[in-house]
Amino acid sequence: MTKSMQAESSTSSAQHSHSRLRRLLVWGLPAAFTLSWILYVILAGHVDRVADNWRAALTMLFGSFVAGSTPQGGGAVAFPVFTKVLAMPAPVARSFSLTIQATGMVMAAASILLAGRKVDWTALGLGIAGGSAGLVFGLFALGDPSTPFWGSHIDSAFVKVSFTLLIFAVALIVRLSAAQQSKFEKVPHWGTRSVSLMLVFAFVGGIFSSLTGSGTDVLLFVFIVLVANVSTRVAIPTSIIAMAFVSVVGFMIVGLWHGQLNIGLEGDQVVSVGGEAFGPELATRFDLFGIWLAAAPIVVWGAPFGAWLAAKVSERTIIRFVATMAILEVLTTAIFLDQLHTDAVLASYAIIGLFFVWWAVHRLEHLSAWIMKDKQFD
Repeated sequence: MTKSMQAESSTSSAQHSHSRLRRLLVWGLPAAFTLSWILYVILAGHVDRVADNWRAALTMLFGSFVAGSTPQGGGAVAFPVFTKVLAMPAPVARSFSLTIQATGMVMAAASILLAGRKVDWTALGLGIAGGSAGLVFGLFALGDPSTPFWGSHIDSAFVKVSFTLLIFAVALIVRLSAAQQSKFEKVPHWGTRSVSLMLVFAFVGGIFSSLTGSGTDVLLFVFIVLVANVSTRVAIPTSIIAMAFVSVVGFMIVGLWHGQLNIGLEGDQVVSVGGEAFGPELATRFDLFGIWLAAAPIVVWGAPFGAWLAAKVSERTIIRFVATMAILEVLTTAIFLDQLHTDAVLASYAIIGLFFVWWAVHRLEHLSAWIMKDKQFD
């Protein structure tokens, strides 16, 4: 065997070993987390606490799959289910979405990077910067940190409808994306207008994340798909990684710094949040740490599985799934949000909002060429 053939064989063997190591890590990380979780739950005596919050685990069985395969995040399932079906206050659902995404979507982001999927790194950096800033701004400017779960100054019903309108925009965008012929694998170039608008979109997405736990991923997806005509195969993993990072920021602020994961229980009653005594009116379902603990081993498997499957199916299948999820969000809001049936102001806001989103999405599509044909940065 010649030296060149030996070198090629050595290179091929190294590449194969490296690929095998990456595949091992993709599923080895969730396995290591699950083993640690089992040991902690048993040794800390939290088995009953986990069992009491089985609804969260069941919800995130599907929510984590959505988090890893779409630009909507696990909060796109957790927030509406918890607020509209389980009657959980919006701030608790928001905090759960951020903390659980900091677990599941981080695992999905790791699997995406280990699998070598294409990511638009510039868009990702801008999305993380703008989204993190928007999250912090939204929490402090629109929220009240003196409340146990950092409540919002905005009425929760309007928060729920606003979230639905945001997801409705996704349905319109994936429909438009399906009709586009040429698609890029990254934003073709960045100029003053495109960078500025990307930061604005990410910032607004961060504000939504401060209210609902999700939003940075959605608006990052909106920009790079609708404005820059980037393929959804690149846009989705890019948006997932951005939301994972912003969720970690949220986890550190609301979960650790604000102490919302520090829940004191007496029996099945929450008696303190963040070390502050709280009345017995909060039921077990508001035990944020228990809810997170019950769902965590589900999402560390579900989100990477969703990311893996999204890489295997056709782009048209992904688009149809994302559109279906968006339509379901609109329908469940119309059915389960009782205030929509009794509050004329809220109903008017929802109807006008649907028309405004439709107009804004189509207007943005028409302006996309002007936005992207800007002086390019060196």
